[in-house]
Amino acid sequence: MFRKVLAIAFIITLSVQAKLSWGESYNFRYTRWGMTEDEVIASETKLEPIEKRENLIKYKTQVLGKNVELVYLFAQNKLIGSSYKLDDNYLNSQRFINTYNKFKEKLIQKYGPAQKDETFWSNDIYRNLSSKRGLALSLGHVEYLAIWETPDTMINCTLKEVNYYVNCSVNYWSKEFSALKEELKKKDNLDPF
Repeated sequence: MFRKVLAIAFIITLSVQAKLSWGESYNFRYTRWGMTEDEVIASETKLEPIEKRENLIKYKTQVLGKNVELVYLFAQNKLIGSSYKLDDNYLNSQRFINTYNKFKEKLIQKYGPAQKDETFWSNDIYRNLSSKRGLALSLGHVEYLAIWETPDTMINCTLKEVNYYVNCSVNYWSKEFSALKEELKKKDNLDPF
């Protein structure tokens, strides 16, 4: 039984690598939008999933020296989105801003200037105090957003407070499968309110 599973995994890995090596480029890491869950797992040759459930595969890895959760999202067994979510916890919230800026700088190197780069203030109390930006972030007074677009992909880098936790993530979404993303949101009822 083990040999059969190993042989199937090997064949999938070879087919994914062959398919992608014939002039196709990747959308995210070593994947293309529309790949199946098995093809995505086979593409992550150095990582083991820590969670696998309907429409989601999750790994732990590092990006730019930071611990992140690597998440792949599926609809109808097609890869439609992926993300890196910071998995480090900082006592000083200014470090979240520094990490966000590090991620954003790397995205600028790869994709050029962001098409949209905004800071949203919901409470201006710390707006003019740069030394208090981390505090403002942890209180939910400020959010950061940068957006890039490629022919196939929408990319955003976000930093905001969500349910008393600071969330820093880089998200990639397929343009081709955007309707499936909306369908997945409705199906999973991602917004409980």
